[in-house]
Amino acid sequence: MSRSLTLAAIGACVLVIASIVVSAWPGGTGLRPPGTPSPDATTAAAFTGVYRIGALGDADPGGGQDTVLNRSVTRALSDHGTGTGGGNGGVATPPLAVSDLTAHKESTEPANRRLIARWLEMEPGLTGVVGGDPALKLPESGLTSFRLPVVRACRHDGAGLSPEPRYADTNELRSSASTADMGVVMARHLAAEPGVRKVYVRGDTAAGPTRALVDRLRADGVEVQTDDAGQLADAIGRFEPDAVFLEGGAGNLADWLEQVENSGFTGVKALWDPTAPTCTGRNAAADADFSVPDGWLTVRGHYDVRLDPDAGRRAAVRKALGDDLAGRPYAVETYDAARAMLSAWDTVSAEDRNSNEPDLARAALAEALPTVQVRGTLGGWWKELSQAEAHPVVWLDRREGGEWHQEAEKRR
Repeated sequence: MSRSLTLAAIGACVLVIASIVVSAWPGGTGLRPPGTPSPDATTAAAFTGVYRIGALGDADPGGGQDTVLNRSVTRALSDHGTGTGGGNGGVATPPLAVSDLTAHKESTEPANRRLIARWLEMEPGLTGVVGGDPALKLPESGLTSFRLPVVRACRHDGAGLSPEPRYADTNELRSSASTADMGVVMARHLAAEPGVRKVYVRGDTAAGPTRALVDRLRADGVEVQTDDAGQLADAIGRFEPDAVFLEGGAGNLADWLEQVENSGFTGVKALWDPTAPTCTGRNAAADADFSVPDGWLTVRGHYDVRLDPDAGRRAAVRKALGDDLAGRPYAVETYDAARAMLSAWDTVSAEDRNSNEPDLARAALAEALPTVQVRGTLGGWWKELSQAEAHPVVWLDRREGGEWHQEAEKRR
């Protein structure tokens, strides 16, 4: 009987220990078994031997997925090392491929702390991400125990309004202009127009482009009057501005444009286009019936091969991307961002690449990315990716003959 009681006690202990281990497993609530990675672990699965560049597209408002961003990154990889992309091809390395992360970006964790850990669980060899979703917030490096470099190739609406953590804190760079960048460029253009000393602004002054535009105009000594109510003709008559800037939804803008045109105002006329794309996917706010009268100015944050007056550059972009991709918004920006990441990858040593520890390759890539020498497809605007973030390109277009015509290209 004593032996039976002893065996029963041992069995009970085994059951208790087993319940603790089970509760500690993913989804459980107890202590983690020895050797199990923490939620912020750098690699949640064995390295497969294939390094990958992640392509994080924006969700298509129509219910599908953005495929243009993934195709642009894939095109950059296919060109890499062929002479077009500039890869040195001289460092022995496991294979390099593209992983489409667009369908794997949902997370309920605060600030997406575990999102990257989940990506690395799916793709242990993920070295960096070319991101297109401007709304997705990725964690700062201080919140996790790993580094995953990210390049935002599309418009980041929240950027540029106030001092932000730079690359050393977030492992993230932007290669395209934000709405604030575009607002600043428009303000500089208006302030430089002959005779412009007073600007009337109608719209939401808390919005990124409008706030940046108003602040910059005032900093340049231009008098600014703002409001968002009442008849435009009455406001223009009272203030007597030299230029007008409109910002709002397509419905409001259609009415405001008509009011300005009917008021007889002959000064400089500019607007923020609410139908402009923010990434390679379709713009949910795009309205096929929205049109702008001749004589109005707008700003653009992406290259448009149809509007570029430089025939040589148009040909180079079409050659690099193909006719279909070349005509898609932000496709060339995504292509160049991916090429920058691949150029940085060329500098990662064979020892780091072949160590079977992807963290080493990720860290080396993160260190190299800001200052790697890159020649963008658009040519001449930046030599390093950090310069692209500091001085992104913004285009100015004027409406003439019922079509937009590129008037200038400037840096922030």
